[in-house]
Amino acid sequence: MNKPVAVFAANRGYALTSSRTALIRHFIDQGWEVVLATADDAESRSLVGLGARLEPVVFNRGGLSPRADWTAHRRMRAICRRWKPALIQHFHAKPVIFGTLAARRVLGDSVAIVNAITGLGHAFITGGLAARLAGWGYSAAMPRADRVIFQNRDDRQLFLDRGWVRDEQARLIASSGVNVDRFAVVDRSGRDQRAPVVVMLGRLLHQKGIPEFCEVAERIRQELPGARFLLAGEEDPVHPDAVTAEWVQQKEGVEYLGRLEDVRPLLDEADLLLFPSYREGTPRAVLEAAATGLPVVGFDVPGVREAVRDGETGFLVADRDVDALTDRVSGLLKDAEKRLEMGRAARRMVEADFDVRAIERQYLDLYRELGAGI
Repeated sequence: MNKPVAVFAANRGYALTSSRTALIRHFIDQGWEVVLATADDAESRSLVGLGARLEPVVFNRGGLSPRADWTAHRRMRAICRRWKPALIQHFHAKPVIFGTLAARRVLGDSVAIVNAITGLGHAFITGGLAARLAGWGYSAAMPRADRVIFQNRDDRQLFLDRGWVRDEQARLIASSGVNVDRFAVVDRSGRDQRAPVVVMLGRLLHQKGIPEFCEVAERIRQELPGARFLLAGEEDPVHPDAVTAEWVQQKEGVEYLGRLEDVRPLLDEADLLLFPSYREGTPRAVLEAAATGLPVVGFDVPGVREAVRDGETGFLVADRDVDALTDRVSGLLKDAEKRLEMGRAARRMVEADFDVRAIERQYLDLYRELGAGI
């Protein structure tokens, strides 16, 4: 008897390995054929080692690219024709839009389509033509999905207000979850005798708040010359909002570490996470830091406000208010006991609300609701 097929589509393999490996393994263990429609990279190939099949697709992450986008859409149609999946799960904007349109056109009502809105990103931050095109894509694709998962309340309400989804389609599953066993609590007591360490994790994009991080570092170091500001994240040169590593390296007082395979040693060293992103789904970096007992300072924007409880696990300030951001960072660097108190609260929050196992159960329950025998 032929196995049922589930397709997982994402911009790149890391999106599937970082927090969805257990979901994929569960399908395989239950006798499903799992097909990955994503980039042919080391992360996706590691999932092939578990028994998944890889169907490479290039989703252009650098904004509108008619040729590349049409090619990705055609590739998704070909994958649907070949595998005839019973379930398809899309992550990220272009897989969501192109994959949904392709799957429904090729397979009709025989496939259950689940879309995850993991953040609205560049188009919705900058507005203009990019936002209008993305809006058109969402308005065309979302009504054809069976369920649409949102990682924060702001994104869910925006889609409802604009009529892109119906209330019965929309589900809130906050974040992709954190492996709380992998990110152990760090004992940060007794560090008063050394210079404080502030870290940031994020791709080199303006919208991630890279310029604001550098500005806060310059200001704080005028007051606390020994303070260290460490930035870890990969370059994304094809993105229209890219910041170059050379630009960061020219900023006095900021140490750029590049992309880290494992962020835990950096979080172990840190006293505070500074996360001045302009908009997120629910930021994994914040939750991983919180899991180690690290407080966070960031902007009060969609997604970030889901992961930081203002005054309890960290501080949120008005969007782009670098003065307030600097004040909050300065205050926490001078108050070790407050940092420890907030860090303990952050760990409790992650354990209660963002454990990856609980998030996985919500996804599996949704798939079962749509008839998947898992």
